[in-house]
Amino acid sequence: MRISDLLRGSCSSGKKHATDMKSLKEIAKSDPDYRIRLEAVRQIHDNDFLNEIVLNDSNRNVKIAAVNNITDQNYLMGIARKHSSCHVRVAAIKKLNDIKALQEIAENDSNRTVKKIAFKKIKEIM
Repeated sequence: MRISDLLRGSCSSGKKHATDMKSLKEIAKSDPDYRIRLEAVRQIHDNDFLNEIVLNDSNRNVKIAAVNNITDQNYLMGIARKHSSCHVRVAAIKKLNDIKALQEIAENDSNRTVKKIAFKKIKEIM
């Protein structure tokens, strides 16, 4: 199977899908071309794996794509509070629904833009 087939998600059986997902994860983790990793990450919805990508990938866009597919609020909270990239923190804040965490970020983040986006997200939720 070609990489482009994997990225399109073209699989029919469950067993084949599991193999394809394993291959997609390997591509997302180790392909030298960030654009290929980016496309692979966009097809993955495993919160644990995506969090690993956010923590370890070298490319900001790949990290943000991983954040965009994370649904676990605990992972999003950790990313929003602690990630070194303000761009990645913002992506997590936009998906975060925990008012207390957002208030903490709005009051304590070192980046003024991140604070502003956290305040805006609080207003949207309330």
